[in-house]
Amino acid sequence: MNILKPTKLKCIVFNQLRHTWTFLLFFCDLLVKFYEKALPSEHQEQLINHNNNNNNDLIMEQDMPDEEPQQQDQADIGARLQAIQGAGEPMDAASDLDDEEEEDDDDVDVDVDYGDTDSESEFEEMFSDETVSSSDELEESKERSPYAFQPLRLVKCQYKDKHNFGGFPLARSGHRIIASNSHLYSLGGYNPRSAVSASRNGRCLLFQELWSFNFATRTWKLELNADNASNMPVELASNALTIHNNVLISHGGTGYPFGESCSNDCYVYRTASAGATPGVERLKVQGDLPTAQYGPGIVIHKHFLYTIGGTTGFDYTCDVYRLDFRTGIWENVYISRPEMRDDPEGRYRHEVVYDGKHIFVLGGGTSHSVYDLQRIPAYNLESNCWDYFDTYPDRRSADMEDGDRGYPKPRKCFSCVQHQSSNGDIEAFITGGLQGDFSTYFSDIWKLNLRSKKWFRIETATLPRPLYFHSAAHSDNGCMYVFGGIEYNVKEMRRRNVLYKMWMTVPKLSEMCWDAITYYNDNLNLYDRKTLLGAGIPKRFAERLPPQRRRRLDINQPDPSMIISLYSNPKRARSTTQ
Repeated sequence: MNILKPTKLKCIVFNQLRHTWTFLLFFCDLLVKFYEKALPSEHQEQLINHNNNNNNDLIMEQDMPDEEPQQQDQADIGARLQAIQGAGEPMDAASDLDDEEEEDDDDVDVDVDYGDTDSESEFEEMFSDETVSSSDELEESKERSPYAFQPLRLVKCQYKDKHNFGGFPLARSGHRIIASNSHLYSLGGYNPRSAVSASRNGRCLLFQELWSFNFATRTWKLELNADNASNMPVELASNALTIHNNVLISHGGTGYPFGESCSNDCYVYRTASAGATPGVERLKVQGDLPTAQYGPGIVIHKHFLYTIGGTTGFDYTCDVYRLDFRTGIWENVYISRPEMRDDPEGRYRHEVVYDGKHIFVLGGGTSHSVYDLQRIPAYNLESNCWDYFDTYPDRRSADMEDGDRGYPKPRKCFSCVQHQSSNGDIEAFITGGLQGDFSTYFSDIWKLNLRSKKWFRIETATLPRPLYFHSAAHSDNGCMYVFGGIEYNVKEMRRRNVLYKMWMTVPKLSEMCWDAITYYNDNLNLYDRKTLLGAGIPKRFAERLPPQRRRRLDINQPDPSMIISLYSNPKRARSTTQ
């Protein structure tokens, strides 16, 4: 039997009395408010006694100010009622924030696809994309700030306001880009939303298209697709792409589903932007062909194309093959055997850089692991063996308490470009990526000097959000471009078609002047070459512009000479003139 303690009874009584007195005080206060409203003031009694119709307007003007205190008093009463209700059920401030964020997300064109994640090959199906420009981007392009050259700063390239829907690439991942001194080229890629519509229409589930982006006019052009190039490959995800003598060359890659069909072919792409007849050609080769796989790295050395590493979707290698362009013969030059000797382990989605003597293999990994960037394997082109180089950290970014030793974290699915500085040093810039656990993503940018083997973290530039399965390229003037990929945030992941640029060095003064001219004048292709040369523009810069085109009377109407992407969906189009 439980005996009620007097102290506990005392607490209960006082607690009940406290709530009772609170309620009585509130009720009395409420009665006073209503009583004051019921009694007319002296001023109101005088107005009531005046029944002259000529004073009706004056009465209304004098009565109207009294309504505001009445509304204020009613608001006070409502606030007190809410306060009493809130004492029993407190408000959740986070719920209001979530509602505001959800309202903001309604304006974004996002389609999240949470698919099966049992294998890495299908991991990309989980994510969404953003394919249209927002009103904020259009306003930003209209209110352009004065030009200022800033090296090592990441800048977003505004181009969507210059195109109709279908006139620029949709959001994608797993694609590859390469650049000349005038154009950026984007080949292939994947988007689950576009794959669904392509499957209904019996088309390739990957982006079977090659786009070009002119740096001077900030305009995209669809150069090749399945309509005008019957030889377009279907293995257009995680292939390798390079440029040689103004001709694009791709190698390897996978179709969809990833890993079920891989390629070891080499394709040559010729575009109208480069002054050639558009077309695709598969090279006829023979010899000891490399394994059909995706995610390799390729380098052109003299008259050879070297390919290193890759995966079939199940097995990972770091073997070295080379193709002789003169004879069309493949040769197996090195088979890695890490279980027998000190050879690098198999990997894919690594990056390779080249200094004329070695091919350095940076990062990469397998389905569940990644390789570090501290001790870098490098294939020796002269002695046909693997060398290893220990790199030096960036002491400025080292934080021992946080586990940061001044090196970039191990990663795969990142981007990398190499640039030769004014003193002749080869520098490699890496951007973004992810680790093997699919829970750690990167937005940082690092530079590696291949001569000193020292890492430098670019403190002045970083991606807005972590990014992976994107691609990067550099032009000969020292500018790096990053395009597409999967962007990570806390709520979801989205594929992007955003283009960024960053000057890796201070270029020649003529390049800076040309950059400023095109910043203010993005319509130079409307003028003939004679006019441009007469205005003082050097010939080498005028040749970077696309062929002259006539000005359209209605900019909202598509150019009849433009090839439209087969993967664009007009139903999802938004007007760029809103």
